[in-house]
Amino acid sequence: MKKKIIGIKLGSATLVEAGIIQEKFIKSVCTQIAKLIKTGHGIFVVTSGAVASDAQSERSKNLRSAVGQPRIMQAYAKYLGQLGLDSAQLLLTDEQLINAKSAKTKLTKKIMREALSQGVVPIINANDVIDSEEVEALCYCADNDKLFKLMCKLIDAKIAIIGFDQAGFLDTKKKVLHEIKISELNSVLKFAKGGSRLGHGQNGMRTKILALAELAKAGMQVHLAPAKEKDFILRSVAGEENFGTKFLA
Repeated sequence: MKKKIIGIKLGSATLVEAGIIQEKFIKSVCTQIAKLIKTGHGIFVVTSGAVASDAQSERSKNLRSAVGQPRIMQAYAKYLGQLGLDSAQLLLTDEQLINAKSAKTKLTKKIMREALSQGVVPIINANDVIDSEEVEALCYCADNDKLFKLMCKLIDAKIAIIGFDQAGFLDTKKKVLHEIKISELNSVLKFAKGGSRLGHGQNGMRTKILALAELAKAGMQVHLAPAKEKDFILRSVAGEENFGTKFLA
C-alpha cells in the first residue's frame, strides 16, 4: 500500500466508561497505530474524553477538561512509548485551523508535517480549558468531529476514520448502511438522529455524517468504524467489505 497520512477520531463514548479511561482500548489503538507507522504511514489521532475523564460533575466543564486531559494524554503516551513511539500533544481551537493563510494555521500545519515525517503521533484535542465556545459546542454537535474534519483537510489526509460505539450508520430499522454515496446524502440524513450517550452532542450523528461526507467529497477514503471491533483501524484502512460504513464520492 502506498504510504499515506491517516486520521483517526475517537469519541468520549469509546474512550471513557463512568469516568474511567478505558486503557485496554487505548492500548489496542496504539498497537494498530504502531503497525501502520512501521509500514511508513503517518498517523494522527483526534481524541475526545477529557471532560468525561473527570467524573466530578460539580466542576465546570473547563476545569474538568483541565483535569481529564493529562489523564487521557498519559494513556496514549504510555502505550505508544511501550511500542517505541513518541506522541505529541496538540490542544487547538478553530482559530488554528480555519484560515489557511493565517500564521497560526501555517504553524500548525508545519508542526503536523514535521511530526508525521518523523513517526511522531500527534494526539489532538480541542482546547476546552481556555475556549468556552468549544465546551458549549458539545451541547449541540459531536465532540471534535469538526476539528477532525478541519485537520484532515489541512494536512491532506488520504484516509479518515471515525471510530464510534455502534456497528455502523443505522437506518430506521437498525440495519447498518455499509455504504453511503454522497449523491444520496440528503435521504440518509433523515436517519441521523441522536449523539453520544455521554451527552456530548444531541446532533452528534448528523455532525459526523456531514463531516465524513465532506472529506469523501475531497477525495479521501472515509470510514465510520465500529471501534469496539478487533483491529477496527487496520480493517478500515484495508477497506474491508461490510465493515462499518464507507462514504463514497
